[in-house]
Amino acid sequence: MLHYIITITLGIVATLSGVVTFYALRRINAYENIILNISNTIESIKLQLKVIDDKGTFESDDEVGFFFTELKQLGKDLENLFETEVEGYEEETKEK
Repeated sequence: MLHYIITITLGIVATLSGVVTFYALRRINAYENIILNISNTIESIKLQLKVIDDKGTFESDDEVGFFFTELKQLGKDLENLFETEVEGYEEETKEK
């Protein structure tokens, strides 16, 4: 009798743990996709800023230059906010 109670209890706990893990992983994947979208948007904005000011005309103007440099600094700050993946990291961990 005690054996059945323990087995049922452990089965319920294992099932609940599996369900909680499944939903947690779904949320993590959703948040990761959001972060990747934001990172891609920042990269495209940086490329567009480089294309717009390829001759440096906006940056040299006093009024527009202030806004433009602040916008570039904001892009750098946002870029540093996200972690960058290192391709050699996996190889280093395999060697150890």
